[in-house]
Amino acid sequence: MVKKLHLFLIFHFFSIFLLKATHIVGGEMNYKYLGNDKYEIRLTMYRDCYVGVPPFDNPAVVGIFDQNFTFIDSIWMNFLGLDTLPPEINDPCVIPPTDFCYEVTTYIDTITLPPIPGGYIISYQRCCRNQNILNIISPMCAGATYWAHIPGPEIVAVNSNPVFKNWPPPFICANKLWVFDNSAIDYDGDSLAYELYTPYTGLDAACPIVTTTPIAPSPTTCSPVVSTCPNLPVPPPFTTVTWNAPTYGLSNVLGGVPLAVDPITGQLTAVPNTLGYFVFGIKCKEYRNGVLISETLRDFQLIVKPCPSIAAAAATAPDVICGTNAVSFLNNSDSTISNSYYWDFGVQSINSDTSTVKDPTYVYPDTGLYNYYLVAYAIGNPACNDTFAGTITLSDEFNGTFSLITEPCVANVFTFYSNVNSPTGTTPQYVWNFGDGYSLTGFANGTIPGPPSSPGNNNGTSSGTYSIPTHTYPAGSGSYSAILMVGIPGSVNCFDTITSNQITIGNPGDLFVPNTFTPNNDGKNDIFRVRGPAYGKFYFAVYNRWGQLMFETNDPTQGWDGNFNGEPSDPGVFGWYVRASCGEGQKEIFQKGSVTLIR
Repeated sequence: MVKKLHLFLIFHFFSIFLLKATHIVGGEMNYKYLGNDKYEIRLTMYRDCYVGVPPFDNPAVVGIFDQNFTFIDSIWMNFLGLDTLPPEINDPCVIPPTDFCYEVTTYIDTITLPPIPGGYIISYQRCCRNQNILNIISPMCAGATYWAHIPGPEIVAVNSNPVFKNWPPPFICANKLWVFDNSAIDYDGDSLAYELYTPYTGLDAACPIVTTTPIAPSPTTCSPVVSTCPNLPVPPPFTTVTWNAPTYGLSNVLGGVPLAVDPITGQLTAVPNTLGYFVFGIKCKEYRNGVLISETLRDFQLIVKPCPSIAAAAATAPDVICGTNAVSFLNNSDSTISNSYYWDFGVQSINSDTSTVKDPTYVYPDTGLYNYYLVAYAIGNPACNDTFAGTITLSDEFNGTFSLITEPCVANVFTFYSNVNSPTGTTPQYVWNFGDGYSLTGFANGTIPGPPSSPGNNNGTSSGTYSIPTHTYPAGSGSYSAILMVGIPGSVNCFDTITSNQITIGNPGDLFVPNTFTPNNDGKNDIFRVRGPAYGKFYFAVYNRWGQLMFETNDPTQGWDGNFNGEPSDPGVFGWYVRASCGEGQKEIFQKGSVTLIR
């Protein structure tokens, strides 16, 4: 066999700083039996010509080993020219990216290999992979090995391994289905099967190529550190790359919907969701009479790119609107590739609920749930028109209320009951401020996990759900006003704020009745009521000077607003009395007195 070696090429190779080059993106090794113990060896290599530095090797050094991994011979294969992988994609409605370049070359030579037990291993090693590969560890130190096994005569008399039919694509699109025919043909008519495999490492940045004479390695962080670079092809066994676990592995090499291969057809499918560079391996196994005789290994780097659609429809509108039926829609479609639009606002009973305005405003005839859609027309390519669909809920004016109760004579524990007219299908968010520096924020049916941290005097605690919380105020006496802010996230006008009457905290059995009040609607001392715990049994009455009943209640949270029969009472002195107890069988409290109404 002729070894084609030109030393000046080797020195020139290093003169253009190849020692730390990053350009190898894939390859595969094939052999074809020609007769008379001769084999045609084909090494197909792929390189990155966009961010990669060096050209293809010239020559490329292929090693020959026996079954015991003993070096037998080498082939120095000359560079014969290259092609560029086309930026093809299996979606006519997608704009392919342009910031990439992959080249491919095939080295071809012949060698005589007489039959020997165990056959031959043919291999080629190179550094380096692109340093920004995401799914393997230390890609600059990984390198690549492309190899194949020629079986010995104890397996088959002669064989040619399968050849992949199609060049792989240099890129695939993020968040879009990728389908690729990675099938192979076999010159001998053997049965073929396909599976993914973990690619192999090779030479690293310290010693990127095989040289004819030993040279010192370049400085690098790769390990193990060697004293001299190899002057012969490195023998098997070969080491596989290390996946960047747990995010990536053989079961998920791209992220998103995992890369899968049909074991019968060789078809690859995936829906990647992460941009970047990714390495994978696909293996074609050949069987003869049910016996595995050989394999073809393809190691390749895919780039996952964003791929805009020729027409990309997108729109923004509130999910829920309260108190109005007028809706403004914002068209977010890509105006550089589409400038003609059609809206249907989803009113089933009429046909006039449409518009061709880019950003329309539409007044719906009634409240309810509507399904609207927007069509963005592709310029010159109707088959690529794109549609965006959305829903919107229109509701009456949003409002809420809440009430509170406590256990009889438990002065500082209150349960708050909210009542919110939320639109159908929505979940309101509650923000409670209990007036003691303690607050809660959460969604309607969420269970309060425990006392949250909040600014202020956090002496209270809460439990229950966010729509019905139970709050324990600090022990002792004091007065508080609770505030509820409730609304629908992402909505318009669906918000309300409610403030409670004053909450008075006292010791069990304590009772206080003021001697004056001023019902002038200024929010201060407008209501005349008993201050104290929530009694189990309670009666409170107010009389004028002639003994006429002006007000009565059994609810300790209610009081007199100074009106009688809907009319304001004149200023003056009024009598009152209260009977209360903490419950059945408990001691009854009875008090009476007078109060002055001031206007």
